[in-house]
Amino acid sequence: MVKEVHDARIAILTCPFEAPKPKTKHNIDITSAESFQKLYKLEQKYFTDMIDHLKKNGCNVALCQWGFEDEANHLLLQNKLPAVRWVGGVDIELIAMATGARIIPRF
Repeated sequence: MVKEVHDARIAILTCPFEAPKPKTKHNIDITSAESFQKLYKLEQKYFTDMIDHLKKNGCNVALCQWGFEDEANHLLLQNKLPAVRWVGGVDIELIAMATGARIIPRF
């Protein structure tokens, strides 16, 4: 990812940049390559929608309090959207105050 960004428009996320997890115990049986591809495409669509939402709102840097999956990291890199994960809660608040940014708790 790039090391320097000029005229940064920062998105400060306190939600994980990950696909949603079921709230109840749930099993998914993947019995073929087609079912795996279907699940993979759904997950990719979820991430691309998140990235498109950020870019549509003018974001060119994303800071995330939590982690993001490798697939999300790959798609962020492909879409030229630099991101930093595991930014501490206190640091998130200080960055928000210093930049006048709003913290985004969820998509």
